Amino acid sequence: MYRSVFPPRERLLEKVYMCLEKDKSLDTLHIPHSDVFFVREALEYRFNCELSLEQVEEYMKEAGWTDGNTRKS
Repeated sequence: MYRSVFPPRERLLEKVYMCLEKDKSLDTLHIPHSDVFFVREALEYRFNCELSLEQVEEYMKEAGWTDGNTRKS
């Protein structure tokens, strides 16, 4: 079985399991759009740095990106 040398930074899967274990709604947990994961990988590769999902999501929003759930009137 393949195991990464690096620990997961955000521990999203663990947070999901904790919500399920404590009978909490998953709506209380913020899971970034898949675009954020792809953009983070590209930025980290390009600039040889580590970024949090929160940082990348904020940068993307500042650049005009929306996750598709935001309605424009």
